[in-house]
Amino acid sequence: MKPVEWQTCQCSSKRGFADRRSAEKALGRAQAKRDRHAERQGIRRGIARENRIYQCDHDLYHLTKQSRRDYHGAAV
Repeated sequence: MKPVEWQTCQCSSKRGFADRRSAEKALGRAQAKRDRHAERQGIRRGIARENRIYQCDHDLYHLTKQSRRDYHGAAV
């Protein structure tokens, strides 16, 4: 399986993806990896997993575990 291309973003040390398609692909892979890990452990409670994509000020896309509701609630 070919890895998804990423680069370190200027806004932080996070992985940045050049386009939304690449970020969506990385999100799917990250979720699948966390789900496989949870299945091996035999419990899913407390497993934090990435659940959405956002675009930063540097025009790169990032993965985040924070829900959209929590993000908008924190901004108000």
